[in-house]
Amino acid sequence: MTDRKAMVAVLKQVCVPELRAAGFHGAFPHFFRETGGFVALVNFQFASAGGSFCVNLGYSARGWTNLFLKPKTEPAKLRVSQTRDWVRLGAVTGGDHWFVYASPSDTPYRGAIQPPEDLAARCSELLMTEAEAWWAGKPGAPRR
Repeated sequence: MTDRKAMVAVLKQVCVPELRAAGFHGAFPHFFRETGGFVALVNFQFASAGGSFCVNLGYSARGWTNLFLKPKTEPAKLRVSQTRDWVRLGAVTGGDHWFVYASPSDTPYRGAIQPPEDLAARCSELLMTEAEAWWAGKPGAPRR
């Protein structure tokens, strides 16, 4: 069975280089990309019960208009939890989505267990497609 430490190692090996190539800065689990005043945010969140994680997407519009905590925070210190408009990767059209890497008894109703490498590859794919499309539709987003 895969533990959290092993899952994090695979995410760092697969997803973090993709995020860096796309212009993101930061350290696991928080990443940001600032472009002309628009800040795209990514956060990896692990379930407290273990066995699954989600990837939260958020943004800060120019002028920090969609933040409700510390609206003058510098981009490197912004967090998805500060934004009024955020979504989970894999569920941008609504709902919830978790990536399951361990026993379903630890993560009931979240889906089937998948190998860490498959989950990381899927996260990378969704970050470059679904996430980019979601950010592109937000007010003040730069054209990519």
